[in-house]
Amino acid sequence: MSFLYLVSNSIGNDLDLPPRTKQLLESADWILGEEFRTTSTLLKKLGINKDFDLINEHSTKKEMEEIASKLRSKKQTCLISDSGSPGLEDPGKWLVPLAWEVGVVVRSAPGPTALISALTASGFATSPFSFLGFLPKEEKDRELKLKQYLALGSTLAFYETPYRTKHVLETLAKIGPGDRRVFLNLGISTDSEVSYRGFAKDLSQKSNGIPKLPPVFVIEEKKEFRKR
Repeated sequence: MSFLYLVSNSIGNDLDLPPRTKQLLESADWILGEEFRTTSTLLKKLGINKDFDLINEHSTKKEMEEIASKLRSKKQTCLISDSGSPGLEDPGKWLVPLAWEVGVVVRSAPGPTALISALTASGFATSPFSFLGFLPKEEKDRELKLKQYLALGSTLAFYETPYRTKHVLETLAKIGPGDRRVFLNLGISTDSEVSYRGFAKDLSQKSNGIPKLPPVFVIEEKKEFRKR
């Protein structure tokens, strides 16, 4: 039987790295990383001298299928992303379904995720919540997606790039999620971590001073969802 392990990486602080990560990588027959520099640095820190292959946003559908097929010839393959748990808005979300289709058993080695860290720190309702992944780059598409999910009424969480944080805050201020506050968590688990909590209009006015660190947005649930 062949196994694909989704191995968690730290999300900013090396002390967050689960001990099981080293154990799995040491015993792996094959390692798949997301970016060369990040993966090689991690393996070096852990004292693991093994070759690895890459799977990322540049991988074609054919390459993904070839990797999935190769999984069957390995007893234990480890997929590790640049940050957090593989499968959340990274190439793992494409590989995992293919692995199941070719008869490979997928196992997750739990660890830190920026999504859950921000969600639980927000103080907003954690159930139900909707994860939007990354928002569209174009403003009109971004507005449309946000409006669709805001209509659900549940807590919303999504990722963004550091260079679009200001634009997203401007979009939220424009479409106005009413009395629903925004929690913005940046640089999670790093020494530079900072967070903001308030209404989109107010946060947008401060956006020029917000540091360019990897952000996670959490939008408060509608009043009827709030727990008393």
